[in-house]
Amino acid sequence: MASVKEIWQRLTGKDPNPLDQFLLQWMATNAIYPDQGESTHLSNYTDNNNVFTVINKITEPASTVPVYQYDAKGEEVANGKMIARLNNPNPYQSRNEFIEAAMTFYLIFGNAYTAAEILENGLNAGSAGRLDQLPPQWIAINLGTYFDPIRGYSFYPFGAKNTPVDYEKERIMHWKEFNPDYDSMGGHLKGMSRLRPLLKSVIANNESYNTMVKAMQNQGAWGILTMLGEEGKGMDLTKPQAAELKTRFRRDASSGKLTVTGKLTKWEQIGLSMVELEVIKALGTFKGDLYDAYNVPPQLFAGSQDRTYNNYKEAERALWANAICPSLDAFLSKLSRWMAPMFKEEGQYLQADYSGIEALQKNVAEMIAWMVQARSFTKNEIREAVGYDHMDAPGMDEVYDMAGMMPVSSLGSMPEMPLTEEVLKALKINDYRHAVTN
Repeated sequence: MASVKEIWQRLTGKDPNPLDQFLLQWMATNAIYPDQGESTHLSNYTDNNNVFTVINKITEPASTVPVYQYDAKGEEVANGKMIARLNNPNPYQSRNEFIEAAMTFYLIFGNAYTAAEILENGLNAGSAGRLDQLPPQWIAINLGTYFDPIRGYSFYPFGAKNTPVDYEKERIMHWKEFNPDYDSMGGHLKGMSRLRPLLKSVIANNESYNTMVKAMQNQGAWGILTMLGEEGKGMDLTKPQAAELKTRFRRDASSGKLTVTGKLTKWEQIGLSMVELEVIKALGTFKGDLYDAYNVPPQLFAGSQDRTYNNYKEAERALWANAICPSLDAFLSKLSRWMAPMFKEEGQYLQADYSGIEALQKNVAEMIAWMVQARSFTKNEIREAVGYDHMDAPGMDEVYDMAGMMPVSSLGSMPEMPLTEEVLKALKINDYRHAVTN
């Protein structure tokens, strides 16, 4: 492969000085990563299919879950103002789109900013007339004092060069990931993206895909073949000669054959060898980092080697239990605490209803078997647990020792009786003294 010096000479037409050589050598042996900013996280989501797929596995199902409003007693509030606003947040988004936007921003940037337009007049003065999800990459936090660190927020549409829209802090609900990176500029006030510690894996994932695409496009390693003259210097070839040699070399390379020539040649490899193409196998490792960070089971993805029916069903349940439900519940809890005072509905809350999610429903057969084996439930309790009505038939409210056997209430201790000779014979004990001493 061409040396750093030769590459520099070809690019500039001159020899590198010592500083150039040092910089080139450093660049050749050190990985270069982009800045850890919002633009990097956004491009990782929009440009990396694995990042997009993992996040979409969470946000899209979450946006379809029914949401209801409840009072402090846990009873549904059908005409609640909070649920009415959530169902119609603004003229451009449905509830599903609004929730999906909030969760997607949160999982990409570690931050989601929900803005409220407060009504100033009328019966609903002081409440939210509309809700909007603001792009986190265009939000700046205006710092206050040490004990009241957030003075407000500024929204810079389409970048920092534009005139900002300022918001009082009460008008913004900031849902964020925990960020331990405290500094003098209030960096901890913004959440830390889950993609931040995954930067190396995401970049390596991108490069692995680039390597795979290049290998497929070029059908293996590629480089420069130079025909040498008697003095070992490159010799000029006519266009027909060069074209013929290129065609022959490309045909032989794609079919796995070896090109043989009687001329003295020099080969400079630029592409990857078969050994170097092993980097493609590392794709699974890089994907695994993403799966773990977002609590998404790998069995749910195409190409999984562990995608049996049972494993897939268990993975679906784990996805809901470990990724979708915690994120959606956290968002609705935060939204409830923020919105309730606006609408004078303190003590009420928004809650997702997961009863219609098939993956979260218990296996009925397994539940019945467990309740029977537990020997702690009546037949009516078992019926009601699986959705059947209560029965008034005799024995249905008794706890049975075993299904179809006698009730627990009918079980008692063995009646006391004297150890007569007849009893000892019934117990197959021939020697009374032996039974007592042993």
